[in-house]
Amino acid sequence: MKIFLGYASEHYETAREVYSYLIGVNDDVWFDKESLVGGDDWDRERAAAQQSADFVVHLVSAEILERPGVVNREIKQTLKLVEDQPIGAIYVVFLRLDDLRMPAELLRFQYIDYFKDSWRELITQAIAKRKAQLAGAVPSIAPEKTTVIEEVNATGAVAHPSRVESSVSTEFYDVSSDYIQYPFDGVYWDFVNARLASEALGGFVDAVADFNRIDNDDKARIKDFNTPYDWEFSMQEFFRHGEFISVRNSFYQFMGGAHPSHGIATMNFLGPEFGFSSIKDMLSHDDEKAFRLVEYCKKVLLAMFDGNGLDEFIVDTFEDRKNTWNLASQYNFDDRGLTINFSPYEVLPFVFGSHEVFVPWQFVTPLLDEKFLSSSKSCPLDLLAPSWLFYVAVLDPFTLLNAMKRMTDMGQNQLLESAKQKRRSLARPPLPIIPRKPPHILG
Repeated sequence: MKIFLGYASEHYETAREVYSYLIGVNDDVWFDKESLVGGDDWDRERAAAQQSADFVVHLVSAEILERPGVVNREIKQTLKLVEDQPIGAIYVVFLRLDDLRMPAELLRFQYIDYFKDSWRELITQAIAKRKAQLAGAVPSIAPEKTTVIEEVNATGAVAHPSRVESSVSTEFYDVSSDYIQYPFDGVYWDFVNARLASEALGGFVDAVADFNRIDNDDKARIKDFNTPYDWEFSMQEFFRHGEFISVRNSFYQFMGGAHPSHGIATMNFLGPEFGFSSIKDMLSHDDEKAFRLVEYCKKVLLAMFDGNGLDEFIVDTFEDRKNTWNLASQYNFDDRGLTINFSPYEVLPFVFGSHEVFVPWQFVTPLLDEKFLSSSKSCPLDLLAPSWLFYVAVLDPFTLLNAMKRMTDMGQNQLLESAKQKRRSLARPPLPIIPRKPPHILG
């Protein structure tokens, strides 16, 4: 089996370690420092190796996905190649070098955390499964099981949300889900955990029930082509600040047909005072506010895909106001603004996959329902606005002044003083949770 290893030059030492491990598991690994000789056309040889690979490993980090370069070109090429792989094939694994928030386009793919001790074991399992697929092995049958994974700190306390993984495999289908649970007490946290579990397990149970009704013709087809039905669900914490939580879920389903279906769904909780909040709650159920938000997204997407011949497709999608609330519905928030997520087919042809558009608070704030702009300490904007004001003030004072003029309801002097205090208290701007601009792999 041919393995291609992609990485950025600044991660050479890590890539060398990963290569050394991979070569012990599989004797055919393409690693530029070992596979090229003097005089080789580096770019051509790299592209040929990636094209012919049976399995791809990409080393990724937040800083790499923020900028243009060969790594992002390689990732975009992998996303094209994966479309030619058999349904259900494990073709690519992303090895996270830091606690990166995976971009929307990559959420449906398996990733492994290099900074955890289990990375070697997990990548070995992925390689073994890929080898079995290439050999035409019969899908393994495994009874239903659930595993709870917890990380504890030095004091023995749970340091992060635990992950709950459930799976079941039969001769005709595979179903799996993983979701997060928070280790905090109280009715609010019970509510949050219940909603998170329900989102994952509801889909899990429904998928098993549907797949158990597979008729004999479909069973024969699955056996002939070795393509069992598949349903997968994965949950990612997008952002958390105290009791404010934003979660992004990725789902994947194959039930025969030309290609699988996959997409993104989100869940947002704004503390005990507001609970679960939809985009309609955020925008006062105001159609015009929703239209302004998606118009912003349309302009960003048109710029991202300029020259790809998609202008008419994008414009038609956004101009039909019957789609407005649906287009805006899958949002996440952090301390810099909203991220609007789009699943395949929603705004672009299926082959372009999922996409996300970042909308800064300075644009969103005038659209928000007044209840989110109150003076209550539990109000989202009271906690989040000072952070983005500080970030904007450091990088773009002119934008700050314009934003302040549009936010009289929040008290300009109060916000400006908050931003100044934040600036004085820190030696440098905080690192953004996600890039201010969409990752370059998006375009």
